[in-house]
Amino acid sequence: MKNILIAIGLVIIFNAVFVFSGGLDLLVKTEQVAEHENEVDAEIVDVFRFTLEDEVRKKVGMPDEGYEPAMFLQVFPGLVETDFEGVQASIGGYVMKEGRLVHKLDESKLVHSAAQAITRPGFTTLLENVSKRIGINLSTDGTITDIMSALTSEG
Repeated sequence: MKNILIAIGLVIIFNAVFVFSGGLDLLVKTEQVAEHENEVDAEIVDVFRFTLEDEVRKKVGMPDEGYEPAMFLQVFPGLVETDFEGVQASIGGYVMKEGRLVHKLDESKLVHSAAQAITRPGFTTLLENVSKRIGINLSTDGTITDIMSALTSEG
């Protein structure tokens, strides 16, 4: 009985030391890192976004109200509508409905003329969707150059 009480006491002391020394925070941070392991770095997203927008400006012109999926689909033959699934817009986002890309408006917000423009988080989703579809892992050995090569060629 004495050994059991000592063991229980040691467990309680260990847990108290673990909790008060930041052990729980360490576990939570480790779990958060594991969840975001496959996310694309913000700088890579910025390069991707700039490259796409720059090509659209050169070939279609500068849009007044922001960049929309149709502009990118017109310029990049390697993009497909499903790449924009879940991409966030200024108001709402893009979904596939009956095989077509549709802007789903968030009706709780005040609508403006740039409602369909892709947001920065939307470009992150777009890059993740494209990289998954074409099988390029940007967190290992894939590069933006690989992605852009796939987007500028058909098939």
